[in-house]
Amino acid sequence: MLEQKMIKEHYLREDVVKEIVKYCSGRWCAFLIETEEGSKIVRYDKRIFRPIVLDNIEKFREYTKIFFIRTVYGTIHFYKKIEYGDDVRDLTNIIASEPVWDIDNILFEWKKTVQAAKIIIEFLESKGISKSIYVKWSGKGIHIHLNKNAISKEVYSKIHPLDAAYSVVEYVKEKVEERILELKSDSLKVENKIDPQRLFTAPLTFHKSLNFITVCIDPEKLDDFTIEYANPQKYVHYPNWNNFVEGEADQLVFEAYKSVGAYPREYLLKKRKRRRLDEEIRRWQNYISSE
Repeated sequence: MLEQKMIKEHYLREDVVKEIVKYCSGRWCAFLIETEEGSKIVRYDKRIFRPIVLDNIEKFREYTKIFFIRTVYGTIHFYKKIEYGDDVRDLTNIIASEPVWDIDNILFEWKKTVQAAKIIIEFLESKGISKSIYVKWSGKGIHIHLNKNAISKEVYSKIHPLDAAYSVVEYVKEKVEERILELKSDSLKVENKIDPQRLFTAPLTFHKSLNFITVCIDPEKLDDFTIEYANPQKYVHYPNWNNFVEGEADQLVFEAYKSVGAYPREYLLKKRKRRRLDEEIRRWQNYISSE
């Protein structure tokens, strides 16, 4: 009961809600909610039969009255519109995607997790990307994001956002692999989890099982980070995480796409029920042929 009280009070804080909405705006969202039957992920508002969106503070407060929300998630993708289920299943409705490197580890080795993050950031900086990076401590690991605006609209007109995000994450992951192995951690993993509906935790929301919250860290001050930053009672959060320089990652996207190629189409077949496959592939082909 004490834990539930702490979580509910946390989501009453104005600064917390503002950061959650700032992150979630334009994304398809989801909640990890607690029920009498246990925890479950909710991605649709069944009252109106539509995907969950969080584009203002009032909407989030309304959902906290309906659900006991533990964790808030948002897709890596941004959409032209999010009104119906077809909108979030239609790949041609995606207007931008954020490349994200998922660094996973055991909590005890958090310092090595930070070292891995620094290796990825150093590589990105070597490619001229420094102002559009944001770093989130997720509870047990770190997520490194590139702001969606780091990839220009011109590039998105030539390379689908899903392909751009996938290829960049994979390319950088391959380039830093040897240096990550030198950290000598059996539990440390850098993963490419980019897919058509991928979710990542929003800033200042609780971890799914630990009593830590997700906080953003100033990339230039990673050496100062400690686990106490994620303490919900006295967290330390970097509010300027959404800074960017438009097009800063364009050259890296072209380089990565040339090396890695597009998001594997066979993965799409695994993600869709048979009833929707033909439609999804047809939409994708129409998109490619229009370029």
